[in-house]
Amino acid sequence: MPLLLEKLKQSKQAQVHLFRGYKFPQTEETIRELLALCQSTAYDDNTKFHLKNMLYHSDPQLLEPFVEFIDKDPLWKKRVQQKRNLSIMDDQELVSAFQLFIEQTTDKFVNEFDTTYGDEIVNELSRRTCIDPDAVLQKLDAYNPEDLSYETAYFVQLAGAMKLEAAIPLLCGLLGAEDDWLPEKAVEALVHIGTTSVVTTLADRYFAANGEYFRLYASDVFGKIKLSASEEALLTLLPEEQNLTYATRLADGLCELGSSKGLPLVQAMVEGGYDRGLMSLTESIYAYCVISNTPHPSLPQWKKELDMEEARLARREKELEQMFVSPKLQGSLSIPYTNPNKVGRNDPCPCGSGKKYKKCCGA
Repeated sequence: MPLLLEKLKQSKQAQVHLFRGYKFPQTEETIRELLALCQSTAYDDNTKFHLKNMLYHSDPQLLEPFVEFIDKDPLWKKRVQQKRNLSIMDDQELVSAFQLFIEQTTDKFVNEFDTTYGDEIVNELSRRTCIDPDAVLQKLDAYNPEDLSYETAYFVQLAGAMKLEAAIPLLCGLLGAEDDWLPEKAVEALVHIGTTSVVTTLADRYFAANGEYFRLYASDVFGKIKLSASEEALLTLLPEEQNLTYATRLADGLCELGSSKGLPLVQAMVEGGYDRGLMSLTESIYAYCVISNTPHPSLPQWKKELDMEEARLARREKELEQMFVSPKLQGSLSIPYTNPNKVGRNDPCPCGSGKKYKKCCGA
């Protein structure tokens, strides 16, 4: 975390992307630094949103000395109070709170309830290990596509948080579920377990599994598990994958792993064609070469292409901003309307596609 904060302070950009920053553990010193950065005028609202998100996920006891600052932000105050309440519950009260949460969210859309509160309950349950692993496995095995509750999704998350290797086959099976949220939760759980068994099970099922979207989600797991088995699986699967979208994900996984063996395969796709609507493999291979200090004759060309695309997207974003006018000025197109909740170009697209905003609605 100190290294992340140091890099942030060295950045000269107002917008810095810190999607996974909340996963880093905090200390009293890093919390103090985060508070100072939140009050700084050097960063835009998107960056401050991610900074506050890191604070939301901190240990409530570490936040106690800063309660005056916390109380100024209603959302932050609510989050911290929720964490405090969960931490002082006994095991039975915590399990009851989990059951009540599941009941209250049944038949609702994801944006109609507090998913973060559900995450906090799961984290506390896994930390205490007060739910029998066999009970988790039974819930996963009893999955019913007609069930309108989020019980299975949160038990999937619990299986990942508890690192239940016995749940791997069941989690792999859920990757093909016809559900907007469940396969994503299964991906996160499998990555969290992160063992060779996850990789081999997925690789064995990759072409044989049922479910239209199984390979779409399965292909997203390999690159996130940093094992030699992941690289071997990707090197085997990519040449056999005929679907351009799935192949693009597999190629990106090789870049995520920093696979020197996979570099020729990725380059062949960059030159021969891939699913540009899904992601930029040019950006992936360029980032891999720069980070790993791998010399490549195409680096200048890739850099030029990325700069041109960035400039095009910046122009397009400016054009879109000019299209929105203040709703208070009826019939007037002279004053642009600025959205206070503006989405950054590298943020997840609010349409829910899973793509970056600049590659989706912001393109």
